[in-house]
Amino acid sequence: MRRPIESIGNAKSPMLYTASCILMIFPLIPMKKLSLLFGALGGAFAGYLFSNTKLRKELATAKDAESAARLLGRHLQQDGKKLAAQVQDLVESDEMQKNLGKAKKYAQDTFATARKELTRLVQRAENASSGAAKSTAKRAVRKVKTAARRFKAKVRSLS
Repeated sequence: MRRPIESIGNAKSPMLYTASCILMIFPLIPMKKLSLLFGALGGAFAGYLFSNTKLRKELATAKDAESAARLLGRHLQQDGKKLAAQVQDLVESDEMQKNLGKAKKYAQDTFATARKELTRLVQRAENASSGAAKSTAKRAVRKVKTAARRFKAKVRSLS
């Protein structure tokens, strides 16, 4: 039986609470995938800590886990804003717009080529099927004519 999320963990261990919430939300994910996810997140977090000296110094002087969590949240928020601004500048840059234009043109050309090839393939299939239909129709007409001749011959022989 599942327990409500509030009853799992306690206020003193937010990591346990978070981990148990994740396990309740994703119960069907195999453990290998979860360990890969946690490993990737841990690696990204470690890289962030190693590259940010100011954050390391502030975390070293933090009084308790709660203040350390606030410091980390504040740094992540500030760096997230910086990253979003840089990504926005990159997307709006002339070089990126040129590359997007080239990519769009390439996609349109590829689509046009695929459409032409598909149209040719459909036409070949139509031609082949119409040829087969014509030959089948000719055979059917011949069979009907021969059957009609035989029927006429039988009727003449009976009368």
